[in-house]
Amino acid sequence: MSSYRTPGRLFPPHLLHASWQTFEAEGYDHPVTGVIYRGEPRPTAGMPLGGLDTGSVDIEANGLLGYSTIFNHLVNPRLLLNLPFLGLHSGGQAYVLATDTLGKQDTPRPAMHPLTFPHTDYTPIYEDIGLAGARLADALDYWGHYPILDLAYATTAPVTVSVRAWSPFIPGDAVTSMLPGAVFDFYLHNPGAARETGALAFSWPGFETTPGGAARVERRSLLGELNGLTVSSGVIGDAWEMAYTLAAVGAPARVGGPLNADGAAWNALGSALPAAAVGETGAALAVDFDLAPGEERHVRLVFTWHAPHWRAGGSPKHTETHQYTHMYAKHYASSGAAALTLARTGDALLHRVLAWQGAIYADPQVPGWLADGLVNSLHLIPETSIWGQAAGDLSQLFSAADGLFAMNECPRGCPQFECIPCSFYGNIPVVYFFPEAALSTLRGYKAYQFEDGSPPWIFGGVTARQPAHAQPYDIGTPDKGYQTVLNGACYVIMADRYYRVTGDRAMLAEFWESLKRANDFSMNLRPAYGDAQIVAMPTPGTDPGFLGDTEWFEAPEPGWKGYVTHAGGVRMAQVSIMQKLAEALGDADYAARCAVWLKAGATALEAHLWNGRYYLNFNEPETNTKSELIFGYQLDGQWITRFHGARDAFPPERVAAVLDVLRGANVRLSQSGALNYANPDGTAAKVGGYGTYGYFPPEVMMLASTYLYAGQREVGLALLKKCLANLVKWGYIWDAPNLTRGDMDTGQRAFGADYYQNLMLWALPAALNNQDIAGPAQAGGLVTRVRAAGAA
Repeated sequence: MSSYRTPGRLFPPHLLHASWQTFEAEGYDHPVTGVIYRGEPRPTAGMPLGGLDTGSVDIEANGLLGYSTIFNHLVNPRLLLNLPFLGLHSGGQAYVLATDTLGKQDTPRPAMHPLTFPHTDYTPIYEDIGLAGARLADALDYWGHYPILDLAYATTAPVTVSVRAWSPFIPGDAVTSMLPGAVFDFYLHNPGAARETGALAFSWPGFETTPGGAARVERRSLLGELNGLTVSSGVIGDAWEMAYTLAAVGAPARVGGPLNADGAAWNALGSALPAAAVGETGAALAVDFDLAPGEERHVRLVFTWHAPHWRAGGSPKHTETHQYTHMYAKHYASSGAAALTLARTGDALLHRVLAWQGAIYADPQVPGWLADGLVNSLHLIPETSIWGQAAGDLSQLFSAADGLFAMNECPRGCPQFECIPCSFYGNIPVVYFFPEAALSTLRGYKAYQFEDGSPPWIFGGVTARQPAHAQPYDIGTPDKGYQTVLNGACYVIMADRYYRVTGDRAMLAEFWESLKRANDFSMNLRPAYGDAQIVAMPTPGTDPGFLGDTEWFEAPEPGWKGYVTHAGGVRMAQVSIMQKLAEALGDADYAARCAVWLKAGATALEAHLWNGRYYLNFNEPETNTKSELIFGYQLDGQWITRFHGARDAFPPERVAAVLDVLRGANVRLSQSGALNYANPDGTAAKVGGYGTYGYFPPEVMMLASTYLYAGQREVGLALLKKCLANLVKWGYIWDAPNLTRGDMDTGQRAFGADYYQNLMLWALPAALNNQDIAGPAQAGGLVTRVRAAGAA
């Protein structure tokens, strides 16, 4: 099976770091492309382990534990561990398997620069965690390819050690992907001529307990198939119900209290682990080894967790807020049950993970750098997903089978569930690989639809209009939010995605009346413009908040007024999709009504927005106000129609002309993307708000796809590659930003982390083959091959 096998290693040494490299790796039949991090630049967040609805724990590129949400410390604050967790004792010396003792501070912080918008600062700042007297690893080759993290340590020990850490995230298998746990496969090798003995250690810091709850903590030893322990809070039924299992599979193990940042405790791991005090929730596990000259040994540890309930306030302490129950707890009743599953089926599960990744790496139509991006982008699912069981208030609206699946916009910066434009960007791989989750979300939008037909802006979160709806991890308090013009479009588009990929006509019939209500609401937001309002902003004053009337591109300068190209094009795509759905259902009257809107929109685009070279940003005739800036993403509606197999939003000759203008201006002016705005003469526009050089990576992905659909393959791929290369350069692979800084052309982040909008990248396989969204999911398509490769 393997195309690379060197004792004690999983991939070759001495690869150039912090850039894409192609190499052979353990478990893959074909060469893979990935990024090896080694020292600086250091990723701003490590790769997470975890799966669908399970929460995650980040492993930092220096070997420390990073952010952890596995015990539902989601925000306020999101738990940041900053502790080492792996150790080695060999040749009479203990080593902490970390390359430095620098833990990171939580981000974002308030920005100091008065012109920054949004007012956040994500600059990494580090502080020493201690570990006095401990010896560290000399170097670490760090290769993340979610859900696998391969670590190759360099020490002065007489044995070598590499680790393959992985979670059983398998596209197409929701239940397996919900297993709350990870496997740590250690590969030890003795290259010398003498026998070597020693020990491996794994330390976990534990979990917080309720005030006075230490006496209820239970520690239960495991012997036999699993050797280790289970630690539980002793609480049942609320968000303080927590447990984890840490065990060696088929090997004797020693257990004790956690090692944390205690250098002396790490130094003693070869002979003893700390005693666990009463109420201690942390633990350490050690496995002793004895290696003959030239011998290699594989040691497997499993780490699983079970924290079935979360609070809408973002941590267990927020007892005054709604409580919900994870769907994963329906399938895995305890951490012990999850650990046994990994112990008994681990080899098969790893084979399935390697196989689905291999299908992407081996696709001749997908450049290696894009394959790396597609694989790693899926890390956003464990970072942001929640799947609530239909219990409590949710049971009145949702079935037990569906529950309610939702994704959080930006847990550390803008925590709210199912912000509707974010899912417009980011739900593509959910539809492809977990359609049952996508359908659950769609039923949420339908159930939460307001009486006037508008879909919810969010299921709950910080930008809610109503204070009672503003808890950051609530999924049961739908709110209209502060935007209106594109919410109906997002709902229609996402429903069509599901229908296009699955062909589920029963679903379409179920949703049709709801979709018509949303569409009718959208088409009646500016009555003064008549049917031409399809390409207009709502009547002034429709949206509340400091931004005024806005859309998902929340540009405070120059803003949006009157007839608009960007939102107008998206709404043209919305109605084009509705017309096609009406035709599929035999609703001739509604199809005819859509035709009227589309004709009026096309006329208005030509009369009010086309200037002979490109479309104006906006034009409000009654106030004689217009913006002639070149908006870099004015053709988003065209991408939507091509991706959804609908009639074009813009005339083909206009699309070609605009793409030429954008290539010579917005694309040319950015080192790493395409500027939001350029002046009519092709120079960079000095705008406030997002700034001169700002852009959104998900928008760049959409624009690159638009070039591909227009037959400009080299332009589209070059644009996409420079955007993804920028994420690699700044270490944002597992810390996906929303916006780059606008004050200078560096490509650094201005706002956002773990933004699942970046799952827009999964639109590229269709565009590469000039297909709509259904193409990759058909026989022989990439999505079909990925699902087949990962099937049991």
